[in-house]
Amino acid sequence: MPRLREWVTIVLPTQLSAWLLAAYRRPLRFLLGLVLGPILVVSAATYAVNVELARRQALQHLAVTARLAAQAIDETLNDVLLFEQLLAVSPGFAEAVQRRDTSFVDGVLERLGPLAPGGDLVTVLGLDGRVLASWPRRRELLGRDVSQEDAFRGAAAGDWAPYVSSVYLREVAWAEKLVGVTAPLQHDGQATGLLQVQYGVETARTWLQRIRVEPEGFLYVVDQRDQLVFHPYQVLPGLPKPVGHWPPVATAAAQDGRTLAYRDPQLGEPWLAGVHPVGTTGWRVVAVQPEPAAVRALHRVLGPMGVLVGFLMLLLVGVSLQWVQLQESSLRLLRQNTKLLRQMQQRRTLEKGRPGKGSAES
Repeated sequence: MPRLREWVTIVLPTQLSAWLLAAYRRPLRFLLGLVLGPILVVSAATYAVNVELARRQALQHLAVTARLAAQAIDETLNDVLLFEQLLAVSPGFAEAVQRRDTSFVDGVLERLGPLAPGGDLVTVLGLDGRVLASWPRRRELLGRDVSQEDAFRGAAAGDWAPYVSSVYLREVAWAEKLVGVTAPLQHDGQATGLLQVQYGVETARTWLQRIRVEPEGFLYVVDQRDQLVFHPYQVLPGLPKPVGHWPPVATAAAQDGRTLAYRDPQLGEPWLAGVHPVGTTGWRVVAVQPEPAAVRALHRVLGPMGVLVGFLMLLLVGVSLQWVQLQESSLRLLRQNTKLLRQMQQRRTLEKGRPGKGSAES
């Protein structure tokens, strides 16, 4: 302890004083070491910390937006299933489907079909996959075999359980992409047919039209087969587009969702994403945002601060240059005085060593 106390009270202050004195004699180094250096370190650390906080906040915002959108879709699908259950329990409806009484089925659809929540088409199917009736009534669909469409195959594979399909094409209009919500019709505990509500992807797009990702982000939805259900920039008709190789889709999403940062595989640009599943359907909502856009607002705040810090640093450099000139003048004067003093001392030494005049005359 005595040695530590001696080092703290004597050695350290002495060394620090010597370092400060040496630095004071070199004003530019002193200024860079004690003023500009710490300012640069603090500024860089402040920028890095705030950028990281902005990224985390943007990821959290994307996660919340994706969860909100997934809940909106899930509520819409649940409304569709409730409508189908309402039709299924309509008196005599399931029995009429079993005995292929199309006139009775058409009458029920005529009364209750308008209650379908935004559906483009309501169809009643037999267990063989053939259309028995539709609303609005479309004669060209009657007797059509839809057993190869995902909406039917998924329900059949699940032992006639309710099913939300992946994206598929309607044969009548090959360019029209659809999703179907299917529920069973039962009589005496036995399935007698299926009730299906179809939505075009353009109709499904309206489910999320009020949800925005600011400032430059957007939402898209993928189904259980990793195909796009809808995307804001998906404008070309054709087959459903598989996007399982996209990083937000390739990454498995937990039940409570997840976030990730990734780079665009083609352009290499950094992006942020939030992913959330839609209930138990296998669908997922993805909210994405370019990372530069997410931190742009921060740059608008830190930019003026950086300009101010730069101005202060230039001011300090200007002051230090004046200080250098003052120190140079002082040191020049000190060197001159030291030189004169040395010359005077040498002269006095020579005069003391020279023999006196009085002794020479005697």
